[in-house]
Amino acid sequence: MLTLKPRFIATLAVAAIALAGCASGPDIRADYDKAADFGKFRTYGFVAQAGTDSGDFKSLATQMLQSAAAREMESRGYRRADSPDLVINFKGKLEEKTDIESVPAPYYGPGWGYGGWYGAPYGMYGYGGSEVTTRRYNVGTLVMDIVDRDKRQVVFQGGVEGVVTKEMQKNREASINAAVAHIFSRYPFVAGQTAPVPLPDAKK
Repeated sequence: MLTLKPRFIATLAVAAIALAGCASGPDIRADYDKAADFGKFRTYGFVAQAGTDSGDFKSLATQMLQSAAAREMESRGYRRADSPDLVINFKGKLEEKTDIESVPAPYYGPGWGYGGWYGAPYGMYGYGGSEVTTRRYNVGTLVMDIVDRDKRQVVFQGGVEGVVTKEMQKNREASINAAVAHIFSRYPFVAGQTAPVPLPDAKK
């Protein structure tokens, strides 16, 4: 199998990919080589050392990603082979991000607090300022490369990014399957066919 370099090593406690259940929807982007002849591609395989592997061992996340990709490729008529026309690689990461939001605090004028009832300047008379809210969350990113094995050139690249919830982390396999399906929804080819297939509602 072809090994692509550099080797991207991801932190994959949850594969960094669990995106499908995000309320606002994941961000999906993809593009392909317009000069490539996709009609000559009929078989597929995977790189020997995926970007989602750790050291010399194939991670559980990599196995899930490859299984999901295999289903997608075979549904498009591709066959898995030892010396394939196309090889697939995944790269992933998980990042913690922080949002800090500042909003004006309530302003209390005359009539609030003790000052309004007893005429004394007690309570929150004239109080203003701002309230600061901090929100921490995880963002997962998955990138998939499909490579022309003979030319050693990427002919398709797709990526998906979105917020990763705790529930997604618990259901890692389902989340990975959905993320891979999102990327393949932007892959406009079937085995042995040169012309791209129209994709409904495809947005880059």
